[in-house]
Amino acid sequence: MVTKPDRSVPRRHQARTLPSASLSPLTRLLRGLARAVADWLLAPVRRRAARRLALLQRSQDALLSPLAGRGEEGLAILAGALALGMADAQFGNDEWELFTRGMALLNLQDQQRRSLSLQGSVDLAGVCGTLAALGDPSLRLAIAGFYSLLADADGRIAPAEQHLLTRLLKALDVDPRDLDRLDLPAELRLPPGRRERLRRRLAAPLQRWASPRQSARG
Repeated sequence: MVTKPDRSVPRRHQARTLPSASLSPLTRLLRGLARAVADWLLAPVRRRAARRLALLQRSQDALLSPLAGRGEEGLAILAGALALGMADAQFGNDEWELFTRGMALLNLQDQQRRSLSLQGSVDLAGVCGTLAALGDPSLRLAIAGFYSLLADADGRIAPAEQHLLTRLLKALDVDPRDLDRLDLPAELRLPPGRRERLRRRLAAPLQRWASPRQSARG
């Protein structure tokens, strides 16, 4: 079993949740209500996120299936995906889902899986060299499409991810405009709508209040 790497940026002061037993019955009731309202606000957002993840997975299947069983090339593809997922120091849940699914789709051998360093750095020069040596333009485009899906898995591409994505596409000799030829679902290109952003903004303070945190120096 592959464990998700913890590359989140540590905070100066860690936080801990106040024990619920120390709260009055009224406070617990109000916080439960706040949590319920936040869940109600976020329900459509979570449904859209689930639909989007399903589309990402189906698109990924179509892109990577022709690349199964390619040995060291598959390992390099996955190493590039690993670097991309960790580029912004936060390996998101949807990014991790696509990464582990990619590992299965590429059909890597156990020895190759173990050679991936999930906690260390990736040899990007070696990855780019292997990608540049691929001769089939359609396979290079498919890999570029996979990297594009992974970078945008959480709905936004961070500057560090964009920088690395540009480097990987350059190694693959793929113009970003050529990604339109992949005919990916249009919904994947749609940014969050105004209502979704509003729901998130309204739910955020409710969630924070429903799960109070007390700063602790350590």
